[in-house]
Amino acid sequence: MESKCIISYDLRPDDRTYDRWTVYNTKTGHPALVRGVWQTSLPFADADDLVDLLNAMERAAPGSSVTWADGSR
Repeated sequence: MESKCIISYDLRPDDRTYDRWTVYNTKTGHPALVRGVWQTSLPFADADDLVDLLNAMERAAPGSSVTWADGSR
């Protein structure tokens, strides 16, 4: 049985010198928006944890990671 893993969110560096990262939606390429706050300029550990959380939410209930503030609903 083949398992299909869809990653909806990932992270990319803003500035590796200062260890700042953006969590972004892989489908749109735009930064993630959580409770009206763009998820940019985060420390690596926070960004990595948020990516895991948003992807887990998407696996459990597709669309659940999208907030009203995203304008996607």
